[in-house]
Amino acid sequence: MCFSDLCRVRVALRIRPKNTDELAQGADFDTCVELQPECKKLKLKKNNWASESYQFDEIFGENSSQKRIYEVVAKPVVESVLEGYNGTVMAYGQTGTGKTYTVGQLGKEDPSERGIMVRALEHILSSMSLETDSVAVSYLQLYLESVQDLLAPEKTNIPIVEDPKTGEVSLPGAAIVEIKDLEHVCQLLQIGETNRHAANTKMNTESSRSHAILIIHLQRSLKIKEETTVSIPSDTEHTLPGDLPLVLKSKLLIVDLAGSERIDKSGSEGHMIEEAKFINLSLSSLGKCINALAENSSHIPTRDSKLTRMLRDSFGGTARTSLVVTIGPSARHHSETSSTVLFGQRAMKVVNTIRLKEEVDYETLYKNVENEVDHLTSEMERQQKLRHREKMQLEKRLKESETFLNDLKMISSVQIENLEKEKHQFEYAVKRLMQELEEKEGRNNVLSEKIVHLETSLNEKKQQQLESFSTTQILAETTKTYEKKMGELLRELEEERSRSASMKGHFNVLEQQLSDARSSAQENMARELKRELSKITQTFTSQVHSLEEKISQLVSEKELIYGELKSTQAKVQDEASHRQSLEAEVLRLKRSKTDNCVEESKTLCGMVRSGSGLGSEAFMHKSGNLKETLASQRGTISKIFEEVGLPNVLALLKSEELEVQIHAVKVVANLAAEDINQEKIVEEGGLDALLSLLETSENTTIHRATAGAIANLAMNGT
Repeated sequence: MCFSDLCRVRVALRIRPKNTDELAQGADFDTCVELQPECKKLKLKKNNWASESYQFDEIFGENSSQKRIYEVVAKPVVESVLEGYNGTVMAYGQTGTGKTYTVGQLGKEDPSERGIMVRALEHILSSMSLETDSVAVSYLQLYLESVQDLLAPEKTNIPIVEDPKTGEVSLPGAAIVEIKDLEHVCQLLQIGETNRHAANTKMNTESSRSHAILIIHLQRSLKIKEETTVSIPSDTEHTLPGDLPLVLKSKLLIVDLAGSERIDKSGSEGHMIEEAKFINLSLSSLGKCINALAENSSHIPTRDSKLTRMLRDSFGGTARTSLVVTIGPSARHHSETSSTVLFGQRAMKVVNTIRLKEEVDYETLYKNVENEVDHLTSEMERQQKLRHREKMQLEKRLKESETFLNDLKMISSVQIENLEKEKHQFEYAVKRLMQELEEKEGRNNVLSEKIVHLETSLNEKKQQQLESFSTTQILAETTKTYEKKMGELLRELEEERSRSASMKGHFNVLEQQLSDARSSAQENMARELKRELSKITQTFTSQVHSLEEKISQLVSEKELIYGELKSTQAKVQDEASHRQSLEAEVLRLKRSKTDNCVEESKTLCGMVRSGSGLGSEAFMHKSGNLKETLASQRGTISKIFEEVGLPNVLALLKSEELEVQIHAVKVVANLAAEDINQEKIVEEGGLDALLSLLETSENTTIHRATAGAIANLAMNGT
């Protein structure tokens, strides 16, 4: 996929600062150049009164920095190369005017002096992802019309090949080194600089004797959605994804041309004269091509030199090109400066048709398809092996199942005979158990009546205990009342005693008065006093006797109450112990009744399991309700079978829960008992599931139910 656009060659002019010789001239230095950077013009003086003015895309003075040179001249080209276009940045000028400094300076000591080569690679590495994209470089020199590899000096005279269809130029055999980081870049450029031919001339102490060309190869991946897909023929139809891997391939040429020189000025001798001759011839061929392109000539003499063949895409081709022409300020080199300026002016008239070329990354696509085919092939082989292994296992299991089924049929016939014998034994056992059940029911009724009687007695005892407790409370209250009365009587006794003491004092007073009366011979008064004293003595004595009688009566009543209280407490204790014994007896009777009920339930369940379908008239008479329950359960199982479906019921046989397996195998056994379901169970793989369950399970209930179901299915098969 290609996109085309017209783009003129951009030309910038840079003037170098004065060198040591020119500075030494001082006021005698004569310049032939006048810069007008604001107008992007250059005035070239012919003499003191005549000059010519030239317009450029950019003018750089003596103090212009390397960074500004890169940003104005090379950066637009580098960004275009990152977008997928080819690009060229080239320096042209007289020897000693700063071409190598502008383009190839490494700036090891001062990073600000780095030239276009280092800055361009730094820009590219910072803008690309080395995980998905790739950057590689080739570093070549054209020396004496021979293309040599600066990264592999042993490679000389590398051929130049042109694609007859596209016209693209390639150099097969040149080393292409993939870039890792900026440090790796500097190492490679240092190797190339060391291997490049240079010499000391009068014009330049380190004059380049070859044209240096750094080729930077970029490959960036991207994807687009195609309308059609690529299919791979196989047994099963398979198509590749609609996103084809696409790559943008572009290249950037950074060219440091050797300087044009005059032998009389440069002082070249011997082999250097031969070098200068080839340099001037190649530059002359480049000038002719530029002239032809500027004049839109039908013939472009690109084959006159290897330099023009290598730069065929840069001028008049598909690359975006920027040219830096370098000049010196001295009027001594007016003719060389004029020639350089005119070269730049003609180059500005050259128009390139830049093209963006997107290619399908067939290498990546091939690897992806190859990996997919390998994956599918291995998967197919794995599936075939798996199917073969499963087939062998199934055949082995089928043989084992057939053998087991034959053995099971023989065992089943023996088991059927044994079951018939057990049937009669179970009928007799059922009769005996029914009799025992009736006897136990009678005993349970007696125990129930006894429990009711005991509960009634217990309630009466509780009532009596409550009454005894109330009596005890009344006696306690009565005791407290008597104690209170005794306290009051004791207080009254103390009061009477105090009164008696006062009466005695009064009596002593009267006796004293009596003695006084006697002494005064008042006998009548003494008699009266004696009568009064005797009355008082009788009254006091009677009161004392009555109080003593009351106290003795209260003491006897107190002792009587204490005796009644102790007897009541003893009765309460006896009633509590009797109550506990009654409760223990009731609990024992209840447990006995519960155990009897559980035993009867187990016996009844055993009779139901063992006597199903036995046909005993006595059992049929006793277990009519059980048959109705079984009939309803079978109806429920049939209904579940219709709603859930046989495959889901068979799937429950593989459940990890034992209860689920037991219920599921019982359902299958009940279904297998009916002729209409047997064929369906065999068709759905029920027989295999039952056989597998019989092998894996250790539960006796499952074994018994599974054997019965298999026997029913086997009888149907016969």
